[in-house]
Amino acid sequence: MLLRDFTLISPDIKPGEIFEAIETAIPTDKITEAIDSTGSREQRNRRLPTHVVVALVIAMHFWSHDSIVDVLKNLVSGLSGQWIRLAQRWRVPSKSSISEARQRVGPRVISQLFALIARPLGTAQTPGAFLGGLRVMSVDGTLFDVPDTDANARGSCQFSE
Repeated sequence: MLLRDFTLISPDIKPGEIFEAIETAIPTDKITEAIDSTGSREQRNRRLPTHVVVALVIAMHFWSHDSIVDVLKNLVSGLSGQWIRLAQRWRVPSKSSISEARQRVGPRVISQLFALIARPLGTAQTPGAFLGGLRVMSVDGTLFDVPDTDANARGSCQFSE
């Protein structure tokens, strides 16, 4: 696959579907494992439990142009009864409360979560996942002048160590 064949799409995810989308990509047990391994679990009942704060940080990428309060409102509209007890009347916390919750949880949870779930998904059969026998991990704007040969035109050049 050539780089020029890539197109960017904007995900059309409704607020009520965000938890399902997050859970599809990031299993809840991995979030719990990251929270427990970093010692970030809340010590008392809070309006913003650690699991919700982690989901909020992830959801901020879905609604990156919205305020953090709006992102939380979108996120909460997808919460199930297991997250918020039906008997409890939940109000959206203020910006400062959200900021304090994010500071309480800290960055280690997200780093640990990344370490638990991030892995290459492309196989040797995935077009464009490998170049010259090496896995393509990133693409930047670096340009290299290479000889105008048939092997280079086919992309079948071999890298020497």
